Amino acid sequence: MNDLLPAFVDRLLDQGRDPGGIPDVSVDEATGWLGPLARRLLNWTEDSMLGASSSAFVAHGFAHLPLSAREKRSLYIRLAHGSQMTMWPITSTSVVLTVAGTLEVEMYQQPEDIPAGRPQYARAFGPEQALAARPGTVCALHSSPGALQVLAQRQPESGPIRPVAFGEHAILAQRARRILQRVVDTTTEGSVR
Repeated sequence: MNDLLPAFVDRLLDQGRDPGGIPDVSVDEATGWLGPLARRLLNWTEDSMLGASSSAFVAHGFAHLPLSAREKRSLYIRLAHGSQMTMWPITSTSVVLTVAGTLEVEMYQQPEDIPAGRPQYARAFGPEQALAARPGTVCALHSSPGALQVLAQRQPESGPIRPVAFGEHAILAQRARRILQRVVDTTTEGSVR
């Protein structure tokens, strides 16, 4: 994935459960990746049509358009597909890179905290911010309508999924390209104008 994603993503995917094993990500690595990533994704999507429509799916309030699977890792462009906070059962170490829009995240200590509305952690992520989560995290997400994220996982997304029909896939792929083009148009080499 090093040819598409920032290098720190692989280190985040390889981290263990030990808090002392959290990888060191420098400020230089964690910034300046938005423009170059958007350009690479836009070029890649124009060449590949965002994967086969038969492999695109909707799960957990997002449309997932597969980019690639390499070295036992899965990679998706993820677009909002709904307007409400939706549970995301994390079954594989995951990294979400926010490319456009916002991603609201609520994490809960126990499943019974969800109906009571008592998240242990809540945050909104904007463009050029990353979220890493391990399996077993109790998490709910909401994305702004024009948002686009890249989801990298150690294993493919699982759980209840709905395949995307061919016509819907073409609309989603076009929507992803429009968003990526806007990001490319508003960034210089790594920084927002």
